[in-house]
Amino acid sequence: MPTSAAATSEYPFLWGAQYYRAPTPGPECWEADLRRMRELGLRDAKFWVQWRWSERRPGEYYWDDLDQLMRLAEQNGLRVTLNLILDTSPQWLFDQHPDAYMIDARGHTVPCKPNVCRQIGGYPGPCYSHPQALAARQRFFAAAAEHFRAFPALAMWDVWNEPEHSLHIRAADALTQVCYCPHCQAAFHHYLRRKYQTIEKLNAVWGRCYLDFNECEAPVWPQCVADFIDWREFHLDKMAGEAAWRLATVKQHDPKRVRYLHVVPNTTTCFNPVTGVDDFQVAEPCQVFGASMNNDPFTVAQVVSAAQGRVTYNAEWHLNWGMTGLHPRVIELPLFLREILPQLGWGVKGFLFWQFHAEVLGIEAPAWGLVRTDGSDRPVTRAARDFMAKLTPHLEALRQAVAPAAHAPIGVWRSRANDLFHFAMHDNFQSLAADVTGFVNSLYWNNLPQRIVSGQQLAAGALDGLRLLILPCGYYLLQAEADALDAWVRAGGTLLCEAHTGGYDADRGRHSTACPGLGLAASWGFREEEATSSFHLNLERQTDGDTGATGDALKALQAAGGATGDEYFPFTLADGTTIWGARQFAALAGEDIAIEGTFNGVPCLVSKSIGKGRVIYAGTRLGQGATKDGGGLRALLLKTAAVAGVTPATTTDAAAPETTHVDVLRTPAGAPAFLITTTRGQEPVRLTVPGVPGHWRGLYHGAAATAGAKGELSLTLPPNQAELWVSEPG
Repeated sequence: MPTSAAATSEYPFLWGAQYYRAPTPGPECWEADLRRMRELGLRDAKFWVQWRWSERRPGEYYWDDLDQLMRLAEQNGLRVTLNLILDTSPQWLFDQHPDAYMIDARGHTVPCKPNVCRQIGGYPGPCYSHPQALAARQRFFAAAAEHFRAFPALAMWDVWNEPEHSLHIRAADALTQVCYCPHCQAAFHHYLRRKYQTIEKLNAVWGRCYLDFNECEAPVWPQCVADFIDWREFHLDKMAGEAAWRLATVKQHDPKRVRYLHVVPNTTTCFNPVTGVDDFQVAEPCQVFGASMNNDPFTVAQVVSAAQGRVTYNAEWHLNWGMTGLHPRVIELPLFLREILPQLGWGVKGFLFWQFHAEVLGIEAPAWGLVRTDGSDRPVTRAARDFMAKLTPHLEALRQAVAPAAHAPIGVWRSRANDLFHFAMHDNFQSLAADVTGFVNSLYWNNLPQRIVSGQQLAAGALDGLRLLILPCGYYLLQAEADALDAWVRAGGTLLCEAHTGGYDADRGRHSTACPGLGLAASWGFREEEATSSFHLNLERQTDGDTGATGDALKALQAAGGATGDEYFPFTLADGTTIWGARQFAALAGEDIAIEGTFNGVPCLVSKSIGKGRVIYAGTRLGQGATKDGGGLRALLLKTAAVAGVTPATTTDAAAPETTHVDVLRTPAGAPAFLITTTRGQEPVRLTVPGVPGHWRGLYHGAAATAGAKGELSLTLPPNQAELWVSEPG
């Protein structure tokens, strides 16, 4: 369960940098660098504790370098986070256990080698299911926790840095996924026994004729769907188990220090459920939660939502990214503010820069640093110092402030199994990511507060506080999810869903005979009368783009002369507004439906009252369509939000839509304490923020404003500017 709101007050606002990833920076830098960190106003330092570096022979530990750094941190008043790194495995592990390597789907051994961010070698490490390798990792964890708990500077343990199977196989690919070693296959059989109980039940869902669970092959190709999704969910659960023991081990040996891990957010655009972890699942045993991220609505929404009420940190802020062939940006204070303030608006409660001293080893040099390779200041150094100097008098109030996302009335659903289903359909996540991103970005820039809702939360009916729920690409559903949707709508919720919702019945392992599926068509009284691909529509513009067709379907498409349509197509809302759909087209029919949009006179967007609530059903992908032109989706979302009783946080000049985002951060008692405004575009923006009475001062740009008698604050903001406004007495 998430940490209670009352308990979160004990966690500090992090403000610091990752400092030491052996062997850099060298010892000649340490004393001056840590002193300089404190002079710049940084409060926190992170050091890596790397398995290969610190246990070069079994049971013999080398801590000398880290001990010296811990003492220097204490002398300079810096809190320390120790990041325990196990994907730098020592060679002696494989000398003792040659079968500990991971095996990919082709049967190839995944070797452990140095790479760009693990230059001491041993990456990616052993299979997570190998019992002796697990025992060795656990012994190292226990030894590190026992040793370093004695240092007063130690404040937090970060037990896993960006969990994934391997950087080298990060892109989802059927042939490079891992792990297929005998230990994983045996563990998979146990997983299937627990899930299905009987081989007859598994056979019914998978469509097989096995006599025993031990006969079940570890799936390689995703096209059969049911077995592939079980296989990948087995690995996601296995990675969650790895996170749980790491956190439990640290708790056992050092129960007073804060314990967490940090992910790269699983947005499927980089990390994904084929090669990564389930963010919601690995957050559950954490006290706080962290991520490596920059400012992006989908990225930060994913992390804050996965935290489920826990304090959230940007534990590895890649502000100064770059490499030998692409030196980093020049970051002055205005750009710094545009990167950091929106994250504070989501409720992020601290930042650790990656890293303090610019890298000098490998092709990551000379980038990533808050200071240059020689230790001198960069423009970003001054920006960080000036930012915190002005924020410090307000830091305690900001630390306790509640962000809109904490109680957001709009949810965007994401299910890890549905993600995997879309990989099975397309062999990639591109269209799914585009669809979800289209919704998240449109909600964000129209100031409609949102959060991500996981498949597990939907199946459990954990939808408290939601008024509007959006299901992008909701093709794969469990019966529990469909039942929860139906009950929630009938109780008064507003649901916006897309083509083929519930088109695949996950419990039966079969495609539904009607859409929306799993009984929803009968319950709601409307259905997809006919469905096709947008590539088959008769459009003026034809495409040579990726239809997603493979095998015999591709041969048939080519024989027919190719596509007559396109990935994107326009249709018309009832008020004449043009809105864009993508990839799929379904003609809709039913009783007592309101036709909200048509293509060539055919209904493809309808709504209907269901119980006390309402369903809006689109026969296409609207979020992905918004990447073509977002005006239609903006109009639809504003109208749908109004039906759900949700109003935007601000009113913006109609001539400048989607150019401003505003977050109102409140005290725990509910009073407005801070405004964070972000603008984009080319022209100044006029806006009105309701419900924020009193006097307000811009902390970084110096403007001041007073709300009107009704508590409405009117502002004119320049383009491409972010500002933190502080409520002032008087």
